[in-house]
Amino acid sequence: MTHVTLGGGGTAPPSALVSRPSPDLRPPASVTPRLDHEQIRDRIAQHRACLAELEGALVAACEAAAARHRASAVRVEDRATWDRPMWQRYLDAATVLEPEYGPRMRDLLRDIDRLERLLALPAACGRIAG
Repeated sequence: MTHVTLGGGGTAPPSALVSRPSPDLRPPASVTPRLDHEQIRDRIAQHRACLAELEGALVAACEAAAARHRASAVRVEDRATWDRPMWQRYLDAATVLEPEYGPRMRDLLRDIDRLERLLALPAACGRIAG
C-alpha cells in the first residue's frame, strides 16, 4: 500500500517508516543488570560532600554579614556572645542568600534520599527483574 503525498508521488506506509530496534542493540540475554552498591555509596558520599561545602559557604556568608557593625564584645566564632542585632543580620543574610543556595541544597538532599532508598531495595542485593 502506498500513500499519496501532496506532490502526487507515493510513499511507503507509515508503519514501514517506523524504525524498530535491531536485535543487535538489545543487551545479551545472559547479562543481568545489577545495582552497584559501591557506585551508589560513592555517589551518596559525593552528594554529602557537596552539600557540606554549600552549607559551609552559606554559614560563612551569613557570619560575614552578621559580623558587620558588631559590638566589640561579640566574637564571631563564639555564638554565645552574639547579641540580638547580630543574630538578626545573620538571619537576614540567610533569607537573602536562600535563592542562591537553597535550590541546590534541596536537590542534593532529594538525590541523597533517592539513592539511599535505592540501596534499601531488595533488588539491590541481587538481580533486577526485567
